Amino acid sequence: MVLALAATTFAGAQTPAATPAPIVVPSLPPNTPGADLIRTAIGVAQQLLEQQRIRNANNAFGSVTYFRRYDMQIKTGANAYRSIHLHPGTVINPRGATPGVGARVSVNGAGQPDGSLEANTITVQQ
Repeated sequence: MVLALAATTFAGAQTPAATPAPIVVPSLPPNTPGADLIRTAIGVAQQLLEQQRIRNANNAFGSVTYFRRYDMQIKTGANAYRSIHLHPGTVINPRGATPGVGARVSVNGAGQPDGSLEANTITVQQ
């Protein structure tokens, strides 16, 4: 009986989760020659990456995998897809073209928090 009680007590006990160790971010050692130049180059690179991120958030290029009325999906890369939402007034170039499945398109608009794109202009590549 005591053995059965001990077994259920140990079976119900949970061990606390281990806290992860903080990641040490590398930095320049003190008195590094050209440290100011290196920091400036890193700052410029970060600005360029941020500008590219913003540009990519508002544009998409790929082939149409789904299109129906106001919803479209395009394949932007290997196993990468993006949802596109059209609205009344979305401009499709060339005028009168319909972006069918398989068509290559370039989409400009406003990036949404969920990663989709609210399309203002769609250009069907010929």
